Amino acid sequence: MHAPTPKPAHRIVLLLLCIGLAALLNIAGWWWFNRPERISDDPQARINQISSVSFAPFRRGQGPLVKIFPTPEQVEEDLASLKGIVKGVRTYTALEGVEIVPQVAGRYGIEVTHSAWLGRELDVNEKEITALIEQANRYPDTIKRVIVGNEVLLRKDLTADQLIGYIRRVKAAVKQPVSYADVWEFWLQNPRLLDEVDFVTVHFLPYWEDLPVGVEHAMEHILWVYDTVRQQLPGKPVMIGEVGWPSEGRSRRDAVPSRVDAAKFILAFLRLAEEKGLDYNLVEAFDQPWKVALEGTVGGAWGVLDEFRNPKYELHDGKLSELPQWPLIAGMALLIALILIIPQAQRIVALPPARMLALSLFAQAMAALLAATIEHGLEHNYSALRFAEFVVMGVLQAIFASLLFNELLDRLEGRRRTSAPLRALGLSLAEIRGFGRLYLPFGRNAASQHTMTAFQALRRTRLAEWLFTIFALAAVYQCVMLVAAGRYRDFPIDYYLLPILGFVLMRVLAAVFGDAARGARLLALGGGFVDLPPQAPRQGRFTWEAVLCFLLFAVPVLVMVVEKLSNREALYWSLIAAAYGLPLLANLLTAGRHKGIAESGLTR
Repeated sequence: MHAPTPKPAHRIVLLLLCIGLAALLNIAGWWWFNRPERISDDPQARINQISSVSFAPFRRGQGPLVKIFPTPEQVEEDLASLKGIVKGVRTYTALEGVEIVPQVAGRYGIEVTHSAWLGRELDVNEKEITALIEQANRYPDTIKRVIVGNEVLLRKDLTADQLIGYIRRVKAAVKQPVSYADVWEFWLQNPRLLDEVDFVTVHFLPYWEDLPVGVEHAMEHILWVYDTVRQQLPGKPVMIGEVGWPSEGRSRRDAVPSRVDAAKFILAFLRLAEEKGLDYNLVEAFDQPWKVALEGTVGGAWGVLDEFRNPKYELHDGKLSELPQWPLIAGMALLIALILIIPQAQRIVALPPARMLALSLFAQAMAALLAATIEHGLEHNYSALRFAEFVVMGVLQAIFASLLFNELLDRLEGRRRTSAPLRALGLSLAEIRGFGRLYLPFGRNAASQHTMTAFQALRRTRLAEWLFTIFALAAVYQCVMLVAAGRYRDFPIDYYLLPILGFVLMRVLAAVFGDAARGARLLALGGGFVDLPPQAPRQGRFTWEAVLCFLLFAVPVLVMVVEKLSNREALYWSLIAAAYGLPLLANLLTAGRHKGIAESGLTR
């Protein structure tokens, strides 16, 4: 005796239950990956009372590159926000809106290590030196030390003799101790500077080392460098002029930028500085969006406060979440999932419960990946170019997710597709010209095609195959750029994970919840979006599929040669990029079994 068919109302309830279960799994995933991590065993641990912090009061849209500088009111607001957090600040210029820092800092009880920025423009150098001397003499109670030049030798902007000339001029004109700041290697390469300064200002940045050091070993490295500098440059006090850790950006081997690792680093260093009596300056007070143009995402993410002057490392019971705003992003993901499901609800409720659940799970997975892309794009919107990249990649992903969702729905309904399989550059010019004539409702044959929606027409012209190809080509480009000039380039995982993961997940769900008899074949990536065998490649030449497939497997290997296996983020990215070649490889292998492949030229 057959069980009675559920009534439509019951099917709607079943669909809502499936959506609810999938949504709970989505929320659980966001919580799991962003659950608070223990940073300190002390539940009262706080990041405050820092000895000194680098102070650059630039807001979004301001900075030395665009020659737009903060107003006096903004500078005072920034210094006020640091009261109670820091004892002193270090500047990098005596101009560019920073002239009032010594005057205002004194009102808040903040000491100043004031600086002159030196570069290749000698006329600007003269203005900086003049301003530094004048301000040091006007505010001797606030300006405790002065620094002449920052990493000038590292950038090769000046010779050592030119730098020494500027140092001597300032020493002769001010009463405060005078120094020069650079990374430790350049101090050791120029030991004669020791005779020109009153104290040595050295930068210790484990993340930026030629052999980057992870957070776990950062304190050991800092102590080793500190002892090395003191031994080879004896007789002068040593100030750690820059020390810190970025909260965002690309990984460099074991050095991983993150909020959690940055908080661990700062707390560990503050304990070390107190135990060893280190003189230091933490880099830096606020995130600096203008630095992204020079150093990528990581350049703008060294602040103790974010660019909006909010604390980045507020610990609760000694714990910190990597993404505290994850509930908002999870809510965005749930909304995106509903946008995918609701237009097809009438078709979905007619499916068996297991297939309803499969579609609900798939919608939540695609929505979570798209929400992660949106979060990443909005948080890293540092320029018009980056915003345009975010919009384009977000739109392409949204379209692709919709196509995958509808493809999965077709499969779970048992429909047999008659379109061509997934293949690179598979849409011919003839098909493009015939698109409006054959498929669109407002085309020449609209009367005979009135039952076909525009969305179905797009799918009939293999839009998904073309979008997949665009992502694959872009992945190759990203790999090439990471190899050629990757020091400041992020690994764009958020922008490329959805298409390949969505494609694989669609195939797996179709196999598990769809036609069990075809399950083994569907689990394989061969056959692309449909289960028809692809045509053999044209004779006499390599196909685009072969060329692109080779690049997708070869170029990520070069990325790993450059980045090394210790860089987990580079490994994840390389695997994602290479995965784009799997469907193309499956097509080529399937085509190779067809009669006539030996004459096609593919194996020549």
